[in-house]
Order: sequence, then C-alpha cells, then structure tokens
Amino acid sequence: MSVLAQRTVPTDVRQAVVRYLIDNVGNPSVSLSEMIHAARRMFPLCELTDWELGDHIARSAIDAGFSIEFDAEVP
Repeated sequence: MSVLAQRTVPTDVRQAVVRYLIDNVGNPSVSLSEMIHAARRMFPLCELTDWELGDHIARSAIDAGFSIEFDAEVP
C-alpha cells in the first residue's frame, strides 16, 4: 500500500489560520469553505490543493476546540 506524501503547510498560511481562529474565538464552529476561500484570497499563489488546505484548517480548528462545518463545495 502506498502512502501519499503530505506537503508542508507554509508558515504564513499556518499563521493566518491561527489568526482567523483567534479572531473567531467567540464562534463555536468555523466554516471550512469560508476559511479555504479566505486563505485563497490572502495567498493566491499557495500551491496546496483545496483538500490539503482544508485538512490543515480542520486539524488546526479541532485542536483549538472548534467544531467544523464541512460545507466545502463539490466540483
């Protein structure tokens, strides 16, 4: 069984995710699609796929105690 290599999330993207979570600490949940779109606006040249970016966002939010709204758009 082959394992897919996971790319490292750039530091500036990680910091932006943490900042977003801190700014929204009053909300019990975060929208995955909203955060992905916000990250794409801030970092249009980010080489991560939406899946990789969403995975990082979801893991970070869960670690911080947020619940996740898995409302990503299906292509």
